Amino acid sequence: MEEKKLWTFEEFMAAMRENGEKITEIEKMQKENAQELAEMREQQKESAKKLDKLGEYVYAVNTSVEGMKKSSGEVAEEYFFNSLNETKTLGGVHFDFVEKNWKSSISLENGKTLDGEYDIVLINKDSMGIVEVKFKVSRKDVENLAKKQVESFKRIFPNYAKYKFYLGIGSMSFNKQAEDEAKKLGVAIFKLNGDAVEIYDKNLKVY
Repeated sequence: MEEKKLWTFEEFMAAMRENGEKITEIEKMQKENAQELAEMREQQKESAKKLDKLGEYVYAVNTSVEGMKKSSGEVAEEYFFNSLNETKTLGGVHFDFVEKNWKSSISLENGKTLDGEYDIVLINKDSMGIVEVKFKVSRKDVENLAKKQVESFKRIFPNYAKYKFYLGIGSMSFNKQAEDEAKKLGVAIFKLNGDAVEIYDKNLKVY
């Protein structure tokens, strides 16, 4: 059986000092780690504040852009309305009245509602003109006007369901795909050129 070595007083004290130094070193490391953790948390707080400020800035910019788009769209709509109200003509068809901002909705069987909003409407005894105005027109906007909005209008305003429908779309900006689609579907094109309104409605189709 191996005999246990008995420590002398000097050896015991040396071991205690060594342990004390290790404990002190560990405590120092703990303090440094705690300080680093606190600094990291502070940096996270600062980063969160910067992110919040960036988010507020982005929101403000987006709001401003949307506001400018809406304002520009309203200006264009007023120009197009005044032009149509003066001539009361679209694609060679004369209308008796020109009105704007028609809105209504109907309840559907599934519990939902069908909403309709139409920027400019032209009316005579047997024909309707619908002109949609947007800040920027895409091909999808033209397709939606010709393939969905007319049918929605007839459902929302059944008194006009049997009327002939003529369509137009106006904007501050058109891309080529949108113009080509409008011409293909027989939809009139309204553009602003300075203070003048340019209208292309030679191939207007009856819907």
